[in-house]
Amino acid sequence: MIRLVFAAIFNFLIVLTATAQQSQKQAKVCKGILLTRLTALKSPDGNEKDTSKILYAYNDSKDSLFVYKIAAGLLSEATAYSLTANGNSLYLRGKSILNGAESIEPLKITFSDTKHTLLVNQDEYWLYPEFYAKVKQQVGVQHSVISLFNLLEDYLEDYSISDIYQVLLSDRHERSGKSIQKSRIITQRSQSDLKDTWNYKYQYKPSGKLESVKATSTEETHFSKKMSYRNPSLIEINIYRNTEDRQIISRKITYNPLKINLVKLTDRVEITGKNTETLINATISRKVIAKLKSLQMSQEEVMMLVELNK
Repeated sequence: MIRLVFAAIFNFLIVLTATAQQSQKQAKVCKGILLTRLTALKSPDGNEKDTSKILYAYNDSKDSLFVYKIAAGLLSEATAYSLTANGNSLYLRGKSILNGAESIEPLKITFSDTKHTLLVNQDEYWLYPEFYAKVKQQVGVQHSVISLFNLLEDYLEDYSISDIYQVLLSDRHERSGKSIQKSRIITQRSQSDLKDTWNYKYQYKPSGKLESVKATSTEETHFSKKMSYRNPSLIEINIYRNTEDRQIISRKITYNPLKINLVKLTDRVEITGKNTETLINATISRKVIAKLKSLQMSQEEVMMLVELNK
């Protein structure tokens, strides 16, 4: 009888240990990236200087991304991005952690294996087959929010996503091979019922590196990007964006792809019709935080973490 009791206890301990080990394997590790942005602004109304911070928190599967924006020493915005499956489609959702409100309209993501295309709502992206397979695995199977943002880096503002600094958030600092062939994007005008259709065309170097992107309609240019690979330690990006003929932004970005801990950014913002120009110079630095207790944090926890990682 005693032997049976000991055997039962021994078996129970084995099961308990195995369960604990399995739980540890299934537990998701949370990591963080803290960006510090130093900004100097020159405008007709005067000059300003500002320091702001953004904390990105994500798990090892990258199916959730929490973004905390800190300005003037306070948590000003907090957004949780997630990818969830529903039938044959995925949905990207952004929800405010502070009040629970939707920060963006949910984006429906659909794959087409026969055409090697990705649909984001009504927008269509034609991908090169090898890159399509990679995106489908990372986004479609693993539900990686960061991989989706990598794909959409030139389009984030059209989807009302402006809190993602892609070049610093991602571990992929430049495209190693051809990715997007072309795309067709439809945008809604903010002050009317009219919609605009933009055709994006991509050009690559023989090595596969991205050379340029240009989005046009029959009447105008909406977006363009020119990549310049100055040397192994310097990449320069020149971007033009025209928003409904109301605001034109000319942006220059420089960074070292070998280190990717510092980005220099210059924006020239022109408000058409007012003949005014604003110059914004920014330096953005990155610090990796190896381990976080959780993705969702209170204001006190965020501010304490920022203070510890100055």
